[in-house]
Amino acid sequence: MDQESLAHLERIEAILASLAALPWIGEEERGEIARVLLDFDAEYWTFTRYLSLPLYEELRQLLGRVEAAACLEKRPRMAVVMPVHRASEALLRPALQSLRNQVGVAIECLISVDGEPADLALVEALLADFGEDEHWRASVFFGEVNRGVGMCRNRALREITSPFFTLLDDDDLFHPLRCLHGWLLLALQGVPLLSTSWSRVSMSQRKIVLINNSLVHCGLNSFIAATDLLSTYGYMADLRYFEDSEYMQRLQYFGVPRVSTAVVGHYLHTEPSPDHVSLASHWRQEVHPIEGHPYLCGSVVAAINEECLGYEQKFRRRYVEALAESLRRSFPAA
Repeated sequence: MDQESLAHLERIEAILASLAALPWIGEEERGEIARVLLDFDAEYWTFTRYLSLPLYEELRQLLGRVEAAACLEKRPRMAVVMPVHRASEALLRPALQSLRNQVGVAIECLISVDGEPADLALVEALLADFGEDEHWRASVFFGEVNRGVGMCRNRALREITSPFFTLLDDDDLFHPLRCLHGWLLLALQGVPLLSTSWSRVSMSQRKIVLINNSLVHCGLNSFIAATDLLSTYGYMADLRYFEDSEYMQRLQYFGVPRVSTAVVGHYLHTEPSPDHVSLASHWRQEVHPIEGHPYLCGSVVAAINEECLGYEQKFRRRYVEALAESLRRSFPAA
């Protein structure tokens, strides 16, 4: 076995040793955790080796803190909301499997199907394959009319019973340690909102789709939040796109306390193509694909020029001006 693999086995053993101190994780579950971590990292090693090794280190440090024992007297609970629309079984199955395999957290999976009966049938078939246990509960909600991802998520968000929640799309993945790491960081910091990094990956090519010039922080923000924020600041905006970005800006506007980490445990699935374009393409350096490169395919965001910075600042000013008073009226508790 090579040195890199041996070093990773030591990382997994360190996590298992820390989890052994928790009274609600027995020997049988620790064995299952070892299998889950080994299987996931082996399957996606060509990008997890660059992106998620800091996740192991930060979680090990968090578990080693004296205060962690008090936070972890019982198994944490977290809701994960997944909107589904015209899903691919090849991507939806591993997305759900990544939730089923979350380590040390009881998952409340809320799936909202946006107007496609075929999606509903697929979701129900996959959930039947995954079975049930005391730490996994899945609920499915079906909207007969396609209303867009914001309204689709809201249908499930209103049904959450867990104290914390996060979002996962039907073609993306969570690392098995993602939810435990995020929950523990929130608990130890005593804040209601955590921003984490995410990275775009190509699951078919097993490569990173790099969208800026750093391998450590390869995206904008994903988040984990206290469910109470939904009743205080409202649900997702009635937008077909970008509703999660709007929500994060809303919470920032109201000064919701947060903690941030560049640790990557959330992988957004992207299949790069030579004709790929986006709103950011005019400041991207396109590099589709690099044949034989060990990790890179996709595009690199170059230094953003003054024109683009001005556009971003103008957008933020207009956002605040347009929404400030209406948000105060809509959410007086804030």
